[in-house]
Amino acid sequence: MGIVLVRVDDRLVHGQIIEAWAPFYEATCIIVASDEAKKNRIQRTAIESCSSNALAIKVLGIEEAVRYAASEAMNKERIIVIFSALKELAQAYNKGFKAAHVNIGNIHHHDGRVRMITPSVYIDKEDEGVLQKFLKLGIELDIRAVPSDRKIEYAVSSKQ
Repeated sequence: MGIVLVRVDDRLVHGQIIEAWAPFYEATCIIVASDEAKKNRIQRTAIESCSSNALAIKVLGIEEAVRYAASEAMNKERIIVIFSALKELAQAYNKGFKAAHVNIGNIHHHDGRVRMITPSVYIDKEDEGVLQKFLKLGIELDIRAVPSDRKIEYAVSSKQ
């Protein structure tokens, strides 16, 4: 089995993940790959408390998530990996994490120098660079909140 979905979502685990994406992919495990969430005991506890007998949820630091993704244990699960930001996914990719497809669900910036892709995805120049790098590597990028939404493909022709 292994990784069934890689998603960038600054809200991490929430209703769309638990009620739409996990059942759609028949996920057995969600990995939140975030150094910040891993360090924050309250946030980590809140996220992991959403686990059930059918769906394990783990909060791991970026390096820890990369190691887990390469482990034999991963092959026994159907895993959704969630990053809170594109720069975290890029950091993981630079450490050996690989994905052929990335779903972008929610990205919000508040500095005013952003471009709206959808009402839930606002990218800045750094995000644009990461997305362009992923496209050059052949990674398919789609933007949608839930599996039933129309897939918006992010393409090289997108301009800032």
